[in-house]
Amino acid sequence: MAHEYYILDGSEQRGPFTFNELTQMDLDIHTRILSPLENTLQDACDLPEFYPYFESRGIYLPTGDNLASFGWRLMAWVIDYIILSFVNNFVFTALAAAGFTFKLPTMDQLAKAPITDLMSMHDIFTLMLIINLIMILYHAAWESSPLQGSLGKKLCKLVVVDIDGQRLSFVNAFLRNLGKIVSSTIFGIGFLNIIWNEHKQAWHDIFAKTYVVKL
Repeated sequence: MAHEYYILDGSEQRGPFTFNELTQMDLDIHTRILSPLENTLQDACDLPEFYPYFESRGIYLPTGDNLASFGWRLMAWVIDYIILSFVNNFVFTALAAAGFTFKLPTMDQLAKAPITDLMSMHDIFTLMLIINLIMILYHAAWESSPLQGSLGKKLCKLVVVDIDGQRLSFVNAFLRNLGKIVSSTIFGIGFLNIIWNEHKQAWHDIFAKTYVVKL
């Protein structure tokens, strides 16, 4: 039979439709569909044959086999770390030009004395605040953009999505990256959580209810 699918429109069941006819409609991930292989109505996001349709619309549903591994995420982090080093250098150069300077210790000085002996606590706090704010804004801006991920993630073909597989809002992306400060504590155990977590989530992913998907 060519026409096999039915959809629930309000309280009315409509159909039958072919698969191609359904993909020409403006389906939502929660559109209720009766598949020829099922006996009950299901959300469209629960039917694997519609995954390519949603991906074409920028919706990457997190499934067990497309979640990014720790290795891929680490590779993206390394790329972003290099990019952020240039961004930080640009920002601090601009601040210096505006009269805001920090007396940063050299590697030789750090080898001989702790940083707290070389810089005031005020300067250390301000320096860390600026660096963390740059990191948070960099990732939040890219993750809430159509790329759905930082430049490092883009090069590694990774995207960050919410529980429905959709792009993050800037607020959600900001909170997710703010949570990285917590993930980085205790030797970065929050990031290592990706290795043993069932959904390959770091602590900040769990907090923001987000997933990193490999395309």
